[in-house]
Amino acid sequence: MSEKTAPVHTNTGTRSASWAKAGLAALVIAGLAGCTFTQTSDVSNPLVRKASWFSYLNADDLRQACAAGDAEGQIRIIYNAEYYKEVRVFELTPYPGFEEFNLTTRIFGPIQVKEINVEVKAPLGAFGGEEAVDRIDRDSYLAITDALQVEGFGTQNRDGLRLYSDDFYWVAIGCSSGGITLGTWASGVDDLRALKFPAVLANLSSVEKALPEPPAAENARSQSAAQMHHVQNSDSGEFYRTVRGNMLR
Repeated sequence: MSEKTAPVHTNTGTRSASWAKAGLAALVIAGLAGCTFTQTSDVSNPLVRKASWFSYLNADDLRQACAAGDAEGQIRIIYNAEYYKEVRVFELTPYPGFEEFNLTTRIFGPIQVKEINVEVKAPLGAFGGEEAVDRIDRDSYLAITDALQVEGFGTQNRDGLRLYSDDFYWVAIGCSSGGITLGTWASGVDDLRALKFPAVLANLSSVEKALPEPPAAENARSQSAAQMHHVQNSDSGEFYRTVRGNMLR
């Protein structure tokens, strides 16, 4: 006579899959923070972007150069329009004498990813890039900085603000008189459609592709809703950065 026993491994496959997803998502995010972005790093290389995105977003290279007195007037402005769909970067770099400046615009967006695991999404590893360099005069540069300052650049207090990768936000980091200024504007906190500096940047850039439109203020996701979504989808590969003083952590 055989004795019946209850099965004890009914959910093993499901649990293993969940742990595998969580582990892969953790590896993806760790890859983004793995390396420091330096002045010799090539952001147009998708492998470099993937390995040092957090460092690039925090402008570690610009901060180091600023402290050494080598980055006066430089500004990095990043538009996160849902990270896995499009990221646009504007870099302002002065020529000697500060009468002319390079405005470098880069667009990072998805290409065909038929063979990519869409659950892991391989951040920026399968992203291509588009680049344009425009030489602008001092008045155009001041038009950008004036527009940024009107929106609180240099006077904000955003400590604790979270910038979620699956949402819309702007980051501006600049060097002036040996000091770093950080500005952040996030959907759900700011009315991104009302900001003036994006139009100034777009008009000065020779890139013809329109900036992705953020959600209207009344449809934007709140910080608490974004946090809840992030907790509920912790294995998705999405991530966030938090404003701590003038740093992104």
